Amino acid sequence: MADQTFTMAGISVHSGNAKVRFANDMVRRIKLFLKGKSPADRVDFIELPTAMTKIEALKYLQAHEQFQSAADQATIADTLADKVKAVSKGEVKVRAPKAKAKPSLDSIKARAKKVAPVTAEEVVAVVAEAQATE
Repeated sequence: MADQTFTMAGISVHSGNAKVRFANDMVRRIKLFLKGKSPADRVDFIELPTAMTKIEALKYLQAHEQFQSAADQATIADTLADKVKAVSKGEVKVRAPKAKAKPSLDSIKARAKKVAPVTAEEVVAVVAEAQATE
């Protein structure tokens, strides 16, 4: 739905409630708003320079001279915030795990248990003692 584009955008006011509207067919939209049980108090549409998504159209409306009143800017800003929030709702933020530095050979050697050096005489003495106890 976010890829849907429109060629017309504007603001309509029904009983004091202003809404930003999007359309591709101006005639159909105007008829909907001006006829019926409660016709719109105001219907202002402009033709967009190119087909735009709703968010792009809202940004274009914010800068357009026809919609510079405080009420129009507030309506556009509210709608833009809602649309951006709706689009980002489906996004999932994933954090990549921090890469661990590969240990170097020197760091592996440094982790080895520290043992006091043993002389040949000490080894011979331990072996002789073990044989004597057997």
